[in-house]
Amino acid sequence: MKKLFLFDMDGTLTPARKKMSYDVLSVLEELQRVGWEIGIISGSDMNYIEQQCDLLFDLTPIDVTKIHFLPCNGTKYYKNFKKVWEHDMVSKLSSQIVKSIMRQLLIYQNSIFTAHPDMALTGNFFQMRGSVLNWCPIGRNASQLQRNDWSVLDAKYSIRNNYIDAFRKVFNQNLVTIKLGGETSFDIYPAGWNKTFPLNKTPFVSYNQIYFAGDRCHSKGNDEELYNYLKEKNNCDSFQVDNPKETIELIKKILSERS
Repeated sequence: MKKLFLFDMDGTLTPARKKMSYDVLSVLEELQRVGWEIGIISGSDMNYIEQQCDLLFDLTPIDVTKIHFLPCNGTKYYKNFKKVWEHDMVSKLSSQIVKSIMRQLLIYQNSIFTAHPDMALTGNFFQMRGSVLNWCPIGRNASQLQRNDWSVLDAKYSIRNNYIDAFRKVFNQNLVTIKLGGETSFDIYPAGWNKTFPLNKTPFVSYNQIYFAGDRCHSKGNDEELYNYLKEKNNCDSFQVDNPKETIELIKKILSERS
């Protein structure tokens, strides 16, 4: 039986925007050793996966050539250090629609800062990843302290949830999707380009059993669709975790009960 275990990265294999620990590496190695193939499916691009999961590329027992790297919700795919596929949201939606999205996000960016003038503004607010547009209201150059302050503000005023609702009133949800991205940002991409995207493509259609673990499996989270999809499939399952420690505990439980 071909078995694949897919993992989100931020909040699942690594703390948000931080590096993978040796404890996570150890249980992934054990999974691989007993016959599970490993995939990392993230809203982030490949450069962030390489930075945060750099332990995988060191001299370790993990065979990195067998890991499936699926950045940008799996709309990009890397295997054995080679890019297998890549999709482009401008080609899918048109440059005019992408420009209209950017104009609307600029209005929202100003609106958030006007309502919360003490929030950090660190630059790099928008990042086009080809198939995913990431919007971070405090800027992707923010320090960990600034990220923490934003998380408190966001939780208190439901800032991101409110702007997701506002965005969905402007743009047809059958055309464009907006989701929470990590702890500080939003991911915007063509409808259907969620984390279920690669499952109907080669080689993923050939797996008999697929598991998934992620931390954003709730409504408005970017793990939601994959989590629900695999819950309904035979021989498949999904798991909500809140941090890498829970991921380690989950893997150890699966290794002891289901391998």
